Amino acid sequence: MSVFWSNVKNQLPYKNLEVKDLAFRAGVPYSTIINGMNKNSMPHADIALKISKILNMSLESLLGDEDLKLAEAEALSQPDLEKKELELFRRNKIFIEALESLPASVRDSMQDLILKMMDSYL
Repeated sequence: MSVFWSNVKNQLPYKNLEVKDLAFRAGVPYSTIINGMNKNSMPHADIALKISKILNMSLESLLGDEDLKLAEAEALSQPDLEKKELELFRRNKIFIEALESLPASVRDSMQDLILKMMDSYL
């Protein structure tokens, strides 16, 4: 799968979206997105831009930056990866618990805000 589609697929659960939801919100046929994922082909620029806006991510991050983090994670052994994830959770536990205690609509808004801030920072 291309870096773009891999990054899109990785972001869908965080946005509580499925591929069909993404297609609907982007105004793109479901088959266009599925075919792009299955055929490992890049979408047209206008479609990629719509997808990036729906996921609230920069196009640049969907085209490559996030794939580096995935490659780093794959290079770790399973126990090392689990240890790293546990350390990350422990460091951010207070934030995770605070987000989880919010109503879903507020939590989604907060997540979108944080992601927007990250995109503008990077």
